[in-house]
Amino acid sequence: MPQPLSEFVLASFAAFFVTVNPIQSAALFAALTSTGDPAWRGRTAMKSVAVATGLLFTFALFGDDLLRFIGISLAGVRVGGGILLLLVSIDIVFGRSIAQPSGPGGSTSTGAGDIAVFPLATPIIAGPGAITAVTVRASEADNAVVATGLLLIVLGVVMLLTLGALLAAATIQRWLGDTGMSVVIRVLGILLTALSAEMILRGLKDSGIFLR
Repeated sequence: MPQPLSEFVLASFAAFFVTVNPIQSAALFAALTSTGDPAWRGRTAMKSVAVATGLLFTFALFGDDLLRFIGISLAGVRVGGGILLLLVSIDIVFGRSIAQPSGPGGSTSTGAGDIAVFPLATPIIAGPGAITAVTVRASEADNAVVATGLLLIVLGVVMLLTLGALLAAATIQRWLGDTGMSVVIRVLGILLTALSAEMILRGLKDSGIFLR
């Protein structure tokens, strides 16, 4: 690996932090779990981060080989993830429930893990941008043991920061109040719609479809 390890670590942290975006993930988490009790929120936060961490670790270790084996390009990941994220953002903007607890224990009719896996773990936390960043940085590590180990540590730190942000989302919601939170949710939904459209357009551009 030609670049110094310190530069590799800092660049990897910046790439992971920006693409995972713990602040945005926490805001969306608050929007999607606004009707749940604290215990359910805590379980959902931990499960979503655990699933996202497992997914990103898998791509860090086997990303290039996995995508090549199943014949999926990074452009395809961007387009597919963008479409899923677009559907989520539409529900947020119009105030429709994606998955909310209905039972006394704060569970949904299909299980409390549903919203933790989709849309929280993916594509909100481990979205196309994060998967791409992890795969690219892992390829730059060039299978070096030290560099790969540091890459996983950096990724773990970012995921811990994300978990902390998700657990603090309820406190932020209390500060804003119902009206303030409603405004923030709608604005975030609009921004998320634009972000998902950008993912789709970037994926189409990277696929080279407009050059054919």
